[in-house]
Amino acid sequence: MAMNRRARLSVLISFGIALGVAVIAVRAADNSSVAPTKPPQAKTDDLVTDYFGTKVPDPYRWMEAGASDPALMDFLKAENDYTRSVLAPLSASRDKLLARLEELDNAVAAVRSWQRAGDAIFYLETAPGATTPSLMVREANARPGKLLDPAQFDEKGSHAAIDYLAPSVDGKYVLAGVSLGGSENSTIRVIEVKTGKMLPDAITRTQYASPSWREDSRSFYYARLQQLPPGAPPAAIYENEKTFLHVLGNDPEKDPAVFGVGVSPSLEVPKAGFTGVGVTPGSAYALAFYSAGTTDPPALYSAPVDKAQDASADWRQVASSQDLISPGADNSATVHGSMLYLLVDKDAPNRKLIAVDFDHPDMAHAQVLIAPSKRVLLGVYAAQDGLYVTGKTGVKFDLRKMSYHDYTKIEDIALPYNGTLSMVDANVLLPGVVFALESWTRSRQVFAYEPQANRVRNIDLVAQHPADFSNVEAREVDARSADGTAVPLSIICQRNITLDGSHPALYEGYGAYGISFDPYFDPRVLAFVERGGVWAIAHVRGGGEYGESWHNAGRKETKQHTIDDMIAAAQYLIENRYTSPAKLAVRGTSAGGISVGGSIVQHPELFAAAIDNVGMTDLLRFQTTQGGAANVPEFGDVTQEAGFRYLFAVSPYQHVVDGTKYPAVLGVTGVNDPRVPSWIVAKMIARLQAATTSNRPVLLRVDFDAGHGLGSSRTQREKQIADEWSFILWQTGDKEFQPGASNAR
Repeated sequence: MAMNRRARLSVLISFGIALGVAVIAVRAADNSSVAPTKPPQAKTDDLVTDYFGTKVPDPYRWMEAGASDPALMDFLKAENDYTRSVLAPLSASRDKLLARLEELDNAVAAVRSWQRAGDAIFYLETAPGATTPSLMVREANARPGKLLDPAQFDEKGSHAAIDYLAPSVDGKYVLAGVSLGGSENSTIRVIEVKTGKMLPDAITRTQYASPSWREDSRSFYYARLQQLPPGAPPAAIYENEKTFLHVLGNDPEKDPAVFGVGVSPSLEVPKAGFTGVGVTPGSAYALAFYSAGTTDPPALYSAPVDKAQDASADWRQVASSQDLISPGADNSATVHGSMLYLLVDKDAPNRKLIAVDFDHPDMAHAQVLIAPSKRVLLGVYAAQDGLYVTGKTGVKFDLRKMSYHDYTKIEDIALPYNGTLSMVDANVLLPGVVFALESWTRSRQVFAYEPQANRVRNIDLVAQHPADFSNVEAREVDARSADGTAVPLSIICQRNITLDGSHPALYEGYGAYGISFDPYFDPRVLAFVERGGVWAIAHVRGGGEYGESWHNAGRKETKQHTIDDMIAAAQYLIENRYTSPAKLAVRGTSAGGISVGGSIVQHPELFAAAIDNVGMTDLLRFQTTQGGAANVPEFGDVTQEAGFRYLFAVSPYQHVVDGTKYPAVLGVTGVNDPRVPSWIVAKMIARLQAATTSNRPVLLRVDFDAGHGLGSSRTQREKQIADEWSFILWQTGDKEFQPGASNAR
């Protein structure tokens, strides 16, 4: 079994701004366009909460009733209607931009989530013109075939999407988790590959199910959420999760629980958190895990695989959370025979690889196979012919193979070109590995390493994208943060760009969970850069670009570093004349809401516009959400005084100040979001609308058939980008995006 990173419940001040920059910012504000009407006025309450002696007002607490509250839904609808009316004068230019985005986005099929089983490879594919990915299979020497189009599960006003897939060991069956409206609230469906027939087996409440087939290929383990009683608080959804065993044809409601809360009398599993059970062909052991949350190291347990069929399974602990099995690795655990291979963070900020024998598990004396070094270990994978390990040094990725019989025998696999290596698929029944390579300017391709021939071959799973990036280059630079730390900044721009401060620029940062913002290919970026725009990514602390030490430097009490690094990136772009404050926009997504929100409330003078995309901007109340408890390991506990102090210091919503000239802001949310509920973004936007004096628009874009973005259709994503970029180009002065000019119909 390979234990991947759990699906994320995905946050992400330097002083002494130069006088010239401040003057430019003031002039930009004076020349801004005025929104044609006023936004809806949100109801306010005189609610103040006393946190350890600090009294914090929260005038929009009423919104936290959520999407089930008609008052909030009315407000969201009114805000969205207002946003559409404000953006309407840009419609002609927006439509042209959308057409270009669609052209770039639909040029070739988009492929992801491949897994091999039997003699076939299974994957998700969004064909040109399609809106959502379908489940596909390509058997040996055969043309691809479609096994499941999620559109068959569409309901009125709500589209379906595939969240995950898992083929059986023999490749005769494949399961898929399907959810509606971006909710990620999956239902497992099972398809017989040969006939394409869907079996009657359907298992609900399987969000983050971590499915794993047993070697018989007729049964599988899956995690299932509890059935919530009426009136249960949102956070209760991730309590009492259990992992069950399902045999094809059986009633899922009668499936036996194998691992989880209250399952084994001799094993105490905490009430809140996540579980899973997996098995590997040829191994006599099943491996179970429990994790409290997003960045909490898991505890591991083993049991004889033939006994792991019900509550009588004899689980014994192999590793505790104190052993620091890396939650940030791409793949931190894999099994071959009686050996368990782990990437751990303990005494190794860039991780080390160890081996543990299931027959005699002893973490204290585990064998170290790869010692800590400057190289960041990313993933470990068991194949038939050997153990494969991925890593990187800076932005250079590598792939190495180790012999099961002699761990000192390590081979470097020559990659076709330098790019981000990701989505590795390994199988103990098959030789070699399958993986993706891509870069900022080179489209994703899928390769297989074939050990028999000692070669890396393009398996033609996805076509080369025809977008012409020949006049575009990626520049890797360092911005200097407030404490002197060098922060990597990737800048994508035209090769012959004139650095005169005249270019609209959009940059983004995340900085959470130890997740790296590694180079990736997005053809849609060309639609921004070919207009003379600058597109950039700030690799801020809190991410994993330089291992766990980089992560911890932007986590909990050090979270201000994440914001400092974002500000440093803005200053670099301005000081090096890529752009100016009148032309600069910043964007943050999910946990990146801290990055973007913190930037605009601490240094509003640096920006013309900002995009708060499903952003986590209220850290004092986020813990009350359904994913709040699971995120305590990453952000801290607001119910503890120390946690409150540092969360309050960086929480954007609480630091919006009346009478401040804030940049234009577009908030984006989906009402079905299970990770950052809509009320968080709505509170931030309402507060900014009430406080700003810049005459720049503050808008809220709401999608009533979307969630956190993971299940959004291609069409939804294209329209969202068109809205965001039109808003940015308008606010940064692009002549084609000014109301009343070329937009008159």
